[in-house]
Amino acid sequence: MPKTYSKEYDRYSNNFKRLAVLLTYHPDLLALEVAEHLGIHPVMLYRWRMEMKRGQIKGGDSEADIVEETELIEANRRIKQLEKQLKETQRERDFLKKVKRFSQQKK
Repeated sequence: MPKTYSKEYDRYSNNFKRLAVLLTYHPDLLALEVAEHLGIHPVMLYRWRMEMKRGQIKGGDSEADIVEETELIEANRRIKQLEKQLKETQRERDFLKKVKRFSQQKK
């Protein structure tokens, strides 16, 4: 006798789909990693991305808002990196000033 398959599938809320898509736009995460951690098939995640582009997933942020938010995240990361470089450069400059003063005092 053939096996009957259930017509019941896991249904994910629009909020869950939007958050999953949002994670795929994060610069440090791969879509495959997101799908694996969420326990969903990667194809499903890509389909949700397409549905979100078309506006079929309702609620919350639009794709443009998500892309803008990820750009802000990337800009903040870049700012932190530049601040770290600035501090290091200032320490080096201060050290060179001390060396210069020390060498002038020895003469």
